[in-house]
Amino acid sequence: MQANNNMEYRYLGNSGLRVSAISFGFADARDQDLLNQLLQRAIELGINFFDCAETYGNPRGSVEKLFGNALKTLKVDRSDLVITTKIFWGGDAPQVNRRGLSRKHLIEGTKASLKRMQVNHVDVLLAHRYDPNTPMEEICRAFDWLVRHGYTHYWGVSEWPAQKIEQAIRLCDQLRLHRPITEQPEYSMLVRERFEKEYYFLFRDYKFGSTIWSPLAGGVLTGKYNTEIPEGSRVNTSSLAFLVDKFLKPENIEGTRKITLALEKLAQELGTTSAKLALAWTLRNKDVSTAIIGARRISQLEENVKAIEDIKKITPEVEEQIEKILNNQPDLEFDARMAKKVPSRRHA
Repeated sequence: MQANNNMEYRYLGNSGLRVSAISFGFADARDQDLLNQLLQRAIELGINFFDCAETYGNPRGSVEKLFGNALKTLKVDRSDLVITTKIFWGGDAPQVNRRGLSRKHLIEGTKASLKRMQVNHVDVLLAHRYDPNTPMEEICRAFDWLVRHGYTHYWGVSEWPAQKIEQAIRLCDQLRLHRPITEQPEYSMLVRERFEKEYYFLFRDYKFGSTIWSPLAGGVLTGKYNTEIPEGSRVNTSSLAFLVDKFLKPENIEGTRKITLALEKLAQELGTTSAKLALAWTLRNKDVSTAIIGARRISQLEENVKAIEDIKKITPEVEEQIEKILNNQPDLEFDARMAKKVPSRRHA
């Protein structure tokens, strides 16, 4: 399959691994034929980073099976892909030791995920959440073991507190273990605090990578909820409804629509769409390695990938307009390490 030359590739944190700026996640996948088509088209568009988790699907782990079937059906060259999965919640039938980040679950859970995906390794293995009940040294040694034994090339975390990530990095350096290289946080125009403020030191001091999820705020930033909540939308039907609910609650919906309607107007003035503007805005941030999107239609996937072309449309003047519309820029407080005010990390 010939990749689209318009795709941009970025290094994943302080590593030599290059990932497509836009990546594809299968959290809500259900149909095998559709997933096959989406995977094939994504590769043709230049996407090389694909995201799964042991818990995705109903029953748990079914998405990994669908993805593995698609890889086998399409006869994809494994070396062209960057495949990731996440371990924490447990797959299939989670019991006492099938949850968390114990050495037992990390190793057994990873092997189970690989079996479901019909691959012998993933490229990046993530701790899906922080586990306060497992010693940090046990977590780091288990991930290091998985790297050294070829089950994954790199490891990272998802939605960990910044101080715990820094603790893991320092411990790995002290014990000469493979350190984590990336975080997978939620980040969008509507969700900014953790990414831009809490993780600031990780990006600056460690060149930490990021594989952001929900850059379109569950579809809210596409404008689909600007006037009404469509029948059959995620709000009522998807396992990912929680992504949308927080923005469309009765007490929040008026403020959300004020923002999305203003963004829609600006997008039209720039000759683009709300979805592409929102995606381009996240990708303009220098600390975003890749933005994970989902899609239920080939046309939706093709349209979102075009956001790469719109990054250049977000000039400093347009960025200022967007900030006025959003009015939610995190207050970056005094940086004690540098004895000065923390500057913005938004601009590439």
